[in-house]
Amino acid sequence: MIARTVAIAALMCLLPRAAFADGRINFRIDFSNTDVQGPDNDVALSWQGVEVELEKEFTKSKVVLSGFALGLRRELFYGFTGFGNDKNVRRWDEGTYLLFRMFRTFDLSKKSWSIGPSVTILYGIPGTTLNRTTGATTGDAGNNVTYVFPLRNSNLPKLLAEKAELVADSGLLYPEASFVIRKRFAKGGVVLDWLGGVRIIRFGIVDSSSQGDLVTERRLFIPSVGVRVGFKIF
Repeated sequence: MIARTVAIAALMCLLPRAAFADGRINFRIDFSNTDVQGPDNDVALSWQGVEVELEKEFTKSKVVLSGFALGLRRELFYGFTGFGNDKNVRRWDEGTYLLFRMFRTFDLSKKSWSIGPSVTILYGIPGTTLNRTTGATTGDAGNNVTYVFPLRNSNLPKLLAEKAELVADSGLLYPEASFVIRKRFAKGGVVLDWLGGVRIIRFGIVDSSSQGDLVTERRLFIPSVGVRVGFKIF
């Protein structure tokens, strides 16, 4: 899957420059939120992400694509650190990903407005941003604790795994599907995107009680909303 993504990006980069129009640097902020239901506890997942990416847009949209983007994503650890007041959080406790995004736009209103879908593949280290534990005391039954965590499904480069003090198979690869409303300003020099999407991540769920542990897996469709601003650089 990773090799296929890299190959697609490489082929696009080899196309003649005349096949492209705007090149932009984009900045995005978004919020993702969902609840995971366990037998005894509901576990809330809520986090904030920021992205920076380089985007290329074709002069004329192809049948499937209008352009693509490559970038970096960080998912903030604020939910555990008092909005950044805890100084002992390690760098890799926050989610860190490389991303590859493909999109298709449909122009409206003389190209000032456009809409369209996009698909993003993210690959990286989820850190502990997506790990959650909640529990409840039920009298004689003792503590019922529910723990959720993303199922790691990809290997990391050896050097990166050692740097982050992780085992090699600690990587996470997952897709995000989004729908975007884009507004162009200053003759396309600045663009503003409003986006809503769904992240598709498979989680493990562990319910622990005096009766023992129950382990299940579940694919979650996690809603995400955000904004992205882009500036033309070539």
